[in-house]
Amino acid sequence: MVSGLLVTLLLSFRPETPVLIGSFAYIACTGAIFAGFILSVRREMETVLEQLSEMIQGLIYRRDKEILSVTEDTLLSKLQSQVIQLTGILSVQKERYLKENREIKSLISDISHQLKTPLANLAMYSSLLDDPEISPDKRSEFTRRLKSQTDKLAWLLNSLIKLSRLESGIISIETEAKDLGNTVLAAIKQAFPAAENKNLTIEWRGGQGLVLPHDAKWTTEAIYNVIDNAIKYTDSGGNIIITLTGYDLFARIDIADNGQGISPEELNDIFKRFHRGTNAREAEGVGLGLYLTRKIITGQGGYIKTASEPGSGSTFSLFLPLDGLRVNSSQD
Repeated sequence: MVSGLLVTLLLSFRPETPVLIGSFAYIACTGAIFAGFILSVRREMETVLEQLSEMIQGLIYRRDKEILSVTEDTLLSKLQSQVIQLTGILSVQKERYLKENREIKSLISDISHQLKTPLANLAMYSSLLDDPEISPDKRSEFTRRLKSQTDKLAWLLNSLIKLSRLESGIISIETEAKDLGNTVLAAIKQAFPAAENKNLTIEWRGGQGLVLPHDAKWTTEAIYNVIDNAIKYTDSGGNIIITLTGYDLFARIDIADNGQGISPEELNDIFKRFHRGTNAREAEGVGLGLYLTRKIITGQGGYIKTASEPGSGSTFSLFLPLDGLRVNSSQD
């Protein structure tokens, strides 16, 4: 009614009123279309936001439900795919963190357990030495045992420092092309005094001129640990044979002894941290040497094989990759 009155008034006052009516009609129609478009966009945005909210809510509660089809080529489906990928990455990082946290707790527990015995022994022998009435022989014996426990504790702490530095990444393994034969000889030289004290023979059947990328310092440590293990579990007068061989892909270091050997049941456990075999009670050590060896060798892309028979001896084979191998022909 009002619109009709407005039209009547416009027609009565100006001759060009029909043109104005057309303009008003165009504006009104355009406004209606625009309002409809805005309403449609708003509804679509509300739908998108509802889907996005449902998708995020599902990810929060770890539901693997896809709100949108992965075949849809829309911005929201792409966003869904990216959010799912991000959630997967965060999940992996969380699991890695939890694993590292468990390993740290396990290491702290192991260290605490390993330190209890030598510290308790130190306290006991110190207390016994405080007794003014003990005989000179007893005092000498307790002093010797006190020194032995002190040496054991120092060795344990040194091994734990090496272990923690390797596992925490404070010290990384850095390879450099060097003669592997010289590295093996350095390990033999380090182990020789202990072998000589036990009347053991170390026979070197390798050679020199086999050059490959490896961390000489840490590899010497790895080889020494295996030789030291052979010395501990080989009776006086025994033999330890060390061989170095180059193949197409790997260099192989064999350390063989004719000692006590390892039972088949224990072969899978000897490289575990702080593991000591059933026949290890009389030998010094805390079960870190072989664990460190595996850590060092695998850290350079290598691996270890073991073969053993109780009563006949053991052979440890250390393999290192020959990436960038260079053989010095003058020493063939």
